[in-house]
This record gives sequence, C-alpha cells and structure tokens, in this order.
Amino acid sequence: MSVGGTPTAIAVGEGGVWVADNSGARVIRLDPGSGAPQGRAASVGRGPLGVAVGEGGVWVASGDGTVDRIDPQSGRVTPAQARVAAPGGIAAGEGSVWVTSSSDDTVTRIDPGTGRAVGAPIEVGARPADIAVGAGSAWVANTDDGTVTRIDAGTGEAGDPIPVADQLVLALSFGEDGVWVASSDDAEARTIEIKRIDPAGATLDEGATALGGAAIPVRLAAGEGAVWATLAGRAVPPGASAKPAVAVLDPASRDLAAEPVAVGEDPSGIAVGEGAVWVANAGDGTVTRLVPHA
Repeated sequence: MSVGGTPTAIAVGEGGVWVADNSGARVIRLDPGSGAPQGRAASVGRGPLGVAVGEGGVWVASGDGTVDRIDPQSGRVTPAQARVAAPGGIAAGEGSVWVTSSSDDTVTRIDPGTGRAVGAPIEVGARPADIAVGAGSAWVANTDDGTVTRIDAGTGEAGDPIPVADQLVLALSFGEDGVWVASSDDAEARTIEIKRIDPAGATLDEGATALGGAAIPVRLAAGEGAVWATLAGRAVPPGASAKPAVAVLDPASRDLAAEPVAVGEDPSGIAVGEGAVWVANAGDGTVTRLVPHA
C-alpha cells in the first residue's frame, strides 16, 4: 500500500498502524484492517526516525532532538519537555518512554504523564541505537562496541554490558521468549547474524543464525510465532541479484524459512501487531502487510 514520502519506522497499537515519514515530518495512521490512511497525518519534529506505541500514547523521536506524543484518539500532538541529541531509537513500556542518544551514549527516560526526563540520562555503550522493552527492563543495542545493555526499569540502573559480537550490534526486539539481536563480527557488516539473549538471566545463548542478503539497515520484530528480519537486498555472492525481503526465523529451532518474503524497496522498519507483520519501505514510499499464518 502506498503512503508516499520516506517511511522509515512503523509501530502498531492503540487501534492503528503508525508510520513515520522521515522526509515529510509526519506520522501517518493506517487502518489495521484495510491498510487505508485514517484522518490527517500528524505533524511532528523534523526527520522522524523512530515511533513507539505504549504508555497511553504514540511516541515519535526525530532527528532534530524532539520527542512528540500523539494522542491515539484525537490525533493531537504534544511535544515532550525532554529533548534527546541524535536520537537512535525509541520504545514505550515498563512505565516509561525510553530514547537512545547515539551521540551521547546515553538513554533518556521520559515520564509519559509529564513528558519530562526522569533523572539524568543513563550511560550505556558506544553509539546506542535500537531499544526494546520487556521483562521489567529496557534493552539497548550498542552499535559500536558489540554489546547490549539491560536497564532495570524499576531502578533505572544499567547493568554490565552483555557481549554479543566482536564489532556491531545493529538491531534488537523483545518477544517470543527472548531478546533477539542482529549483530556482526565484521566492522563493515558484510555478514549479519541473529542471536538470542535470555531475558531472565541477561545472558547470551550459544549459536547464531546467518542472515543471507542482510545489510545495514536491518530491523527486527518478534511476534506471531516468529522473529522477522528485514533484508536490504545485498547481492550475495558478488554479481548475484537479491531483492528486498523479510526473513522468517523459527524461535524454537533457530532455523530460517526456506524462502524470505518479498517486500518493497529499502525496508527500514518492521512491527508486529493486529494479526499481521508490517514493513515500512523507505525506497518506494510503501507499507507491506504480511499475514503470518496465511
């Protein structure tokens, strides 16, 4: 379905599918049944790059350092008091809104009621990007040092870094009984793997699943009985053709489905909800709806 602009992030909840259009400084609401746009798009900060649903609102982090709350009922936009330099990711849950700062190596915790920061920014690893919540914690992908940081949602304290890869941690998602991480032991991310962190013990499982055709950016979502990973369409081996797609991982066996599912150009956001998997395709201004059990 066409939404126009440059859809770079997507989230599902509160009766809608919420698509952040990076070039249009707006968030588009889609009907989860028909996929049709609902109402007027919400104007947000310049360069929206992350969207999350939870804690009574739809939350948007933009490249200009702003964080906005969209009321899911009225569509009204309220800027949060907190600002975050170079935000890399946003998540809502466990009583707070969490935003990573890739320039400051911190996570800002926002009170969803007041829009103000709770305490000082929380120090994490190098260039934090993606963030997810679950099991009483916020989980942070530290891109440049190959680690994940667990922040206790009760105390706001960061635990010791969890080593995941020799080089890069690119994305993560909570669900399907795990924290699922896309990482690479190669500084140029020529090979990307999915690994699992046990949320109970905050420990990394043995083993990894290679993602053929994956490249930066890669995004993960967990739900509907699977872990879903965007594939940018890198040609592997050199000279071969590859198309943008979504890989489907069985969380029990760690095996990939025989064939990835084709999506639009430059898939840059993925979310699970309302009985479907939703993919934002930045390259052609579309959203793809995948039915998991069709």
